Amino acid sequence: MPRTSHTTDPASVRGDRPRYDVAVLGSGLAGSTLAACLARNGAKVLILDAGSHPRFAIGESTIPYTSMMMRLVSERYGVPEIKWLTTFESTQAKISTNCGVKRNFGFLYHREGAKQNPLETSEFPIPKITHTENHFYRQDTDAWMLSVAVKYGAEVKQQTRVQDVEIDDDGVTVIPEHGDPVRAKFVVDASGFRSPLAQKFDLREEPSRLRHHSRSLFTHMVGVKPYEATVPKGVHDNPSPWSEGTLHHMFHGGWMWVIPFDNHPRATNPLCSVGLNLDPRIHPKPDCPPEEEFRRFIAKYPDIAPQFEGARAVRDWVSTGRLQYSSKQTVGYRWCLTSHAAGFVDALFSRGLSNTMEIIHALGWRLLDAIKDDDFSPERFAYVQELEQGLLDFNDDLVANAYTSFQSWHLWNAWFRVWSLGQILATFEINRAYARFLDRHDPAVLARLERQAPDGAIPDYAPARELLKKVGELTQSVQAGDADPRAVADEILQRLRAADFVPPAFGLADPDNHWTDASTLKVLSTLKWAKKTAPVEIGDLVYEGLTLFIRKRFDREEFDLKEEAKHIVARWPLVGKPLRVPLPK
Repeated sequence: MPRTSHTTDPASVRGDRPRYDVAVLGSGLAGSTLAACLARNGAKVLILDAGSHPRFAIGESTIPYTSMMMRLVSERYGVPEIKWLTTFESTQAKISTNCGVKRNFGFLYHREGAKQNPLETSEFPIPKITHTENHFYRQDTDAWMLSVAVKYGAEVKQQTRVQDVEIDDDGVTVIPEHGDPVRAKFVVDASGFRSPLAQKFDLREEPSRLRHHSRSLFTHMVGVKPYEATVPKGVHDNPSPWSEGTLHHMFHGGWMWVIPFDNHPRATNPLCSVGLNLDPRIHPKPDCPPEEEFRRFIAKYPDIAPQFEGARAVRDWVSTGRLQYSSKQTVGYRWCLTSHAAGFVDALFSRGLSNTMEIIHALGWRLLDAIKDDDFSPERFAYVQELEQGLLDFNDDLVANAYTSFQSWHLWNAWFRVWSLGQILATFEINRAYARFLDRHDPAVLARLERQAPDGAIPDYAPARELLKKVGELTQSVQAGDADPRAVADEILQRLRAADFVPPAFGLADPDNHWTDASTLKVLSTLKWAKKTAPVEIGDLVYEGLTLFIRKRFDREEFDLKEEAKHIVARWPLVGKPLRVPLPK
């Protein structure tokens, strides 16, 4: 593309003293959060974005690990606003009332042409003793986070598409399609799939090393019914309503997300995020508009279609090709790709924001040190590349194996328990690390977490690693056609029963236990197990992961108890009426 629109020749600024320490490409949640952390700690930051806010974005559902990592980033970099994103109540009070509540992960297994079997369900409720997760309305949260970055001194140029990036010994020249080139010491590309740096340096792997295959179609809708309103009352008896969490409809070859923003009494947003992810090798892309494909597809499932009767899209449907991409390299001299600029797998299990916060946490302090020392050698950022590539591979294995399990309820039921175990142990790790950091503000206490982060923060405990590796191998044997799904499911459950490091109160080894809820009694039972029965290393992790963070439960800096009370009272029929948003007349 010609550069005739520039008022300054890029060659004339190359070699000039950089005006900025860091140029961040992309003003989404990733780019703005990193910019806020850097600017808050004295770096001169410029954010450039081809578009402007507010705008649509997916990646709306948080998980406990995500929120805890946000807390850690907030504390480590001195940006208290990031902590406001970590609970539903603080997000509602301080950022946007357009977000939804997430009290659970819900999973419903479906067979084409058949009614959904109530026994083929799973739910992972968010423990009430900790905190409540979010369904972010991204156009609000992203725009707000950009304002936080500006508050701490970051400069912003929106509607500024980057045409090229040139790197020399003295800095980086960012060349926009229109306007003058910009000089910086370092450039971070947080722009996503169409990464200028990935294009510039031909970084995409062709073909991708990722073994998972899926495509997607998605939009925001109004009129989506709560799932529990479409089935007979009491048919599932799950501890948390499906509509108050992220609902996953699963079937052979794919899954659907339903992420409502109108799922609590104080909701102001009538929208619901809806997406369908499919393995194109099983469900080839038809020659029709995406909405028609969506309607045709859900019509095959008698207990999915009723949820969308009368629902309509409020924005254009997006239909993608294969979602998976990866990069040969994510770090170089004076540059770094972050998060979705580096690669992407699938939205299953809501790990996108979690990975983003991991990378921001790891990159931020390294970049601040490099600015201070005026040394941007790639070796300083080698761990960031290890982390990005490790997280991509971890998520690829997790999701690819899950899709394989979708061909059989029994295999999915076993795999769900393995995923739950990994999530529980990783959350204990981040809980303990965060609590210790709060007490000392010594980065040394985070060394264990950083060492394990590229492996999904799975504890560096050999029996746990061996179990997860073996389960992965067994599931891949099913994908290859070398093993029977039911037999593999039975073996996975046997291994879970035999593992002395699996907390028994969650019922993960019981195939008939569909709700992994952590009631107060179960938490107390788990603490007792951790102290008296569990292997020492896992026992210490579980005990500290629960108790060290729970001690912070009534800390005003961590939780807004007044706002929590408002949302509890708002659910009461009469007393809560003044707190609820009036229904349209």
